[in-house]
Amino acid sequence: MRANGWKRLAITAPTDDCGASMVTLNLAFSLARQLERRTIVAEVDLRRPSLAKTLRIKDRHQFSQVLAGEANLPAHASRPRPNLALATNHSNVRNPSELLQSTSIGPALAEIEQHFDPDLMIFDMPSMLKSDDTIAFMSHVDCVLLVAGAGASTLRQIDICEQELAAQSNVLGVVLNKCRYME
Repeated sequence: MRANGWKRLAITAPTDDCGASMVTLNLAFSLARQLERRTIVAEVDLRRPSLAKTLRIKDRHQFSQVLAGEANLPAHASRPRPNLALATNHSNVRNPSELLQSTSIGPALAEIEQHFDPDLMIFDMPSMLKSDDTIAFMSHVDCVLLVAGAGASTLRQIDICEQELAAQSNVLGVVLNKCRYME
């Protein structure tokens, strides 16, 4: 990503329960160990937000308001480490597809980058085969990582998602998650 100048990474999965949100958080907390790197995790799964609950964040942040241009990032993000910000959604959003296709997204993301100068923005996306939300957002990222769940994702689902993503962005690869045995 550094070699290409990419700063915006989307993480998605073919279906729910592949562990894409956990991969997102693990990557973010791993990067936060590099004190010189500034990372922002932004929850864009507006139908089934889970990051605040997973991390037991009590604040009622609503990153969707930042995307809509109605609020600024500091009001809707937690800072578990000085170089890591987590922009979460306390509850689901009405009409997420419309918001993710709106013209407010580009300026909102540009403002975040201008004010906070993150080295990396990681977007926790919804699963691809449930809605068109992820594809609607792909024009705003530099690359995407697909998380497949062992026993949950079929090869056909992975192929379909990878082809759709490749038509919209740069695919970094596929992560096999929840694999208990390597036979």
